[in-house]
Amino acid sequence: MRRFLAAAGFLLAFAGAAHWVVPMGREALALVTARDDAAGIADLQLAGVLTPERVAREVDAALAEGDGEMAASFVELAQARGIPVSAERRARAALANAPGATFVRGAGRFGQGFLTGEAEDLAGLAGATAGDLTVWGDVRDLGREAWHWASGEPVDRLMVNLAGAGIVATGATYAAFGTPLTLRAGLSVLKGARRAGVMGGRLAGHLATTLKGGSKAAAARLVSDLGTAGTRAGTRATFAGLRHVDDAAGAARLRRLAEVKGGQTLAVVKTLGRGALFVTEAMAKLAFWVMAAVLNLFGLVSSFNAMVVATLRPLWKKKRRRSLFLPA
Repeated sequence: MRRFLAAAGFLLAFAGAAHWVVPMGREALALVTARDDAAGIADLQLAGVLTPERVAREVDAALAEGDGEMAASFVELAQARGIPVSAERRARAALANAPGATFVRGAGRFGQGFLTGEAEDLAGLAGATAGDLTVWGDVRDLGREAWHWASGEPVDRLMVNLAGAGIVATGATYAAFGTPLTLRAGLSVLKGARRAGVMGGRLAGHLATTLKGGSKAAAARLVSDLGTAGTRAGTRATFAGLRHVDDAAGAARLRRLAEVKGGQTLAVVKTLGRGALFVTEAMAKLAFWVMAAVLNLFGLVSSFNAMVVATLRPLWKKKRRRSLFLPA
């Protein structure tokens, strides 16, 4: 009887563990299945991570730093996911992004973007893009690198290539009446990211190789993807995503995320980091789940077998005793 009770206890324990193992496996498999869909990855990763308390903390922190764009992004993301946000926080975020409040802040950043090419938000990108569309931006950047060369300072070859491509793209934009505008915007995003130090070394190397001797079509597609991301999600969100982009495939993922999430993208990348675009963590989850599932299945089978043996053992003993007393 003790063996039966012990086996039954183990069987119940492993059956109870299945309620934990099965959902974890379903989550890991869903993440791996969505490996090429950045928006799908983000939705799956945000489940259980983005709570009302997390949203409240992020909105309050952004507002305390005067970052209305970040606060508004979290409010929009929370509303899209059905997470409640207090009316007071929504009102404060809206006030921080009111036209009057953003105009004073944006005017200076527009001018800074136009003159220096540096951009941290939509106003700065608008200024940088305006400068690039008049060719001033690319001439400005080429002039800066020429000064570095004349002064014996290191020359940023990638910036030279991007500025040269920008001059060509600007001419194509005027010739085609604005058709390749996303290409032009993408070059502005890349130059701004390079200057702001948010472009990783791998992406810089990939770009340098592609612009120097790689496929021009692939380079144009990468730049256009980033231009689309900047247009849909904003410069800051694109810059934040660029920290995790290493190649053209990563740029395409960022474009997809920006197309689907729009203004929510900044909050998504702030919350998930690299997990907003890639499923490297999901592979570890899947491997752990496989091991847990195998152990759970082995435990279920073993404990069920032990319970059956414990149930039948008394019958075997009675049969053996009876056979001992029977005449030969």
